[in-house]
Amino acid sequence: MSLALVAFPAMSLTLERGNFKIVVPSGSPQPVKLAAETLARDFGKVMRWIPDVDSVATEDGKIINIVALDESDCVDVEGLELKPISGFESHRVYTDEENKNICLLGKDMRGAIYAIYDFSEKILGVPPLWYFSDWKPEYSAQITVPAGFDRFVESPDVRFRAWFPNDEDLVNPWRELSWQNDELWLEAMLRLKLNTVEYGPTITYPDHKMSHNADLLKKYGLVLTSHHMVGLNNSFANWENYWEQVRGMKAPELLLSNIDAMKEFWTYNIETIMQNDQENLWQIAFRGRSDEPFWNIFPDAPKSDKERAKVINKMVGIQYDMIKKATGDPDPFVRMTFYDELSDLLAKGYLEPPSASNMLWTFVAGRRDHYPYDDFVNYDFSKPMQLGYYMNLQFTSTGAHLAPAESPWKMEQNYRYVTSRGPLKFSVVNAGNIREFVMEMSANAKMMWDLDNYDTDKFLRDYCAQYYGEDVADEIAGLYRDYYNAYWLQRPSEFPGMDRQFIFQDLRHAQVFNQVLPQFDNYKPNPLSDIGFERVKGRSFRLTSDNHVDEIIGGMELSNPRFKAVAARCDAMMKRLPADKQPFFYDNLCGYAHYMASLSGSVGHFLKAYKGEGDRKTHLIEAHRELKNARKALHSSQHGVFDTWYATDRIFNINGKIAALESLIKNLD
Repeated sequence: MSLALVAFPAMSLTLERGNFKIVVPSGSPQPVKLAAETLARDFGKVMRWIPDVDSVATEDGKIINIVALDESDCVDVEGLELKPISGFESHRVYTDEENKNICLLGKDMRGAIYAIYDFSEKILGVPPLWYFSDWKPEYSAQITVPAGFDRFVESPDVRFRAWFPNDEDLVNPWRELSWQNDELWLEAMLRLKLNTVEYGPTITYPDHKMSHNADLLKKYGLVLTSHHMVGLNNSFANWENYWEQVRGMKAPELLLSNIDAMKEFWTYNIETIMQNDQENLWQIAFRGRSDEPFWNIFPDAPKSDKERAKVINKMVGIQYDMIKKATGDPDPFVRMTFYDELSDLLAKGYLEPPSASNMLWTFVAGRRDHYPYDDFVNYDFSKPMQLGYYMNLQFTSTGAHLAPAESPWKMEQNYRYVTSRGPLKFSVVNAGNIREFVMEMSANAKMMWDLDNYDTDKFLRDYCAQYYGEDVADEIAGLYRDYYNAYWLQRPSEFPGMDRQFIFQDLRHAQVFNQVLPQFDNYKPNPLSDIGFERVKGRSFRLTSDNHVDEIIGGMELSNPRFKAVAARCDAMMKRLPADKQPFFYDNLCGYAHYMASLSGSVGHFLKAYKGEGDRKTHLIEAHRELKNARKALHSSQHGVFDTWYATDRIFNINGKIAALESLIKNLD
């Protein structure tokens, strides 16, 4: 008689209070240990019990070990087999039911961090934007990890995936209120699987220390890179400080002939990065003290574009050689950003950046309206280098600021064109104050990881299901699309394949107030002028007629009812959502629809009053009422950790505009 072998199905692992712990090898990098502590707190949110975090596994079979490590860590855990993973930042989450192990494995430090947060999202249900979304966990006494669970994520397509916080009038004061505000946006980046933050100068004096922001990136295991006006992590805005605080002397004059002094300045910056062991994506640049060309501050600068480009070529070449010497790497990852005057010089064929296999030529979307610019479109990419791309989701003076306007579809259209020209290795999105653009930045993070399989429609539906619920995901995704489509497009698109190239964002609305208010009693049909030094005439507003006033009034009469319709549908959806889903739906969509409806209505009435169309006072009263409603729509999103969010609004300055309208009404009386 023969015996048949019976295969019993594998049993799932059930996590409950006291029967598991988190294990991190003692030699793990501090950012991995920090992520493991965060995972323990995630368990605390869901189970109302925080497990131990230990460096040694328990092997008596009574405790389930959740082991977090990167491939290079040597661990001795019974039955723990390190399954294969691939390249940089790849990660795998899998179970070994027989030996009661759950492995969170990364190829490297960030791979291990991503594995930890992958487990938190897929098993515990903690969403990446939990801190921004007012997420309320559903209590569970038990967490079941399915038998045979094995989730493997290959390396990302784009090596460096960055946010650039910019125009931080709201977020910087908010960050100062608590350590959570100061740091947890970096945790959100890691949960979204981003890895780089772009900043301005991060070098301090006099003792080779770095800024607080740079220190936080090191704490969380993120890469630091620099803004396009910053070379080697510093700018000439700090030239005098270096000589006075480090050298104890008066600063030499900024002259192109003073090359030895500049090399000394750059040497200090490089040494500071190296001494702080900061993971740094180097940026080479030769610009002015701020966001300006170098010839604004160097009195001996040449006058012709070709000679100016020669200076830049020489200076960035020196910087590049200094990086190679300091790091000992013959082909380090280095980027150069072609912004404003650099873009123009490159388009003319005068600029010759260093070329190498790890040299990241970072092209910038067109200013004010964001699409691949002429320098990129017309360039011959035959030289050895990798591509980088910088896209604004907001813009300083004329873009989206208090409400999103550049949609995730437009983001995808930008990057699809970029990747059609060559391999993309660096991406950064201008994130403004962060809170306003978390959906669009989440879409960007998803696309940068997996370019081939990313689809905006699918992403948005998944996003809506995660944050608002599966049953309403399709409807809310449609509301997002209709919100973006409500914006007035001042002119038809010119870039092939981009359906919403030119958008009248909220700061363009603000600029109408800024420019017309001082001349309110002196009507001109064409009262608007370009802002600051505008290299392309008419780019500030992108208007098409000789009558700005009538053109904008017509645009507001198109966009205002569209935003009102979206806002009304959002209000109806709010009533259908569970109470815990309503705050983020309001904060991330509904409130912005109301804000833009009222803002467009206010601008329309204001210009009618300026023009003298009908009763001026009635239009001013309506403009004032609508602008107060716009403020109310925004302030209604102030709750919880964001209860003072708009207290420091200085860039749009909605309070100042309301006061100005009140003054005009009084003058008419």
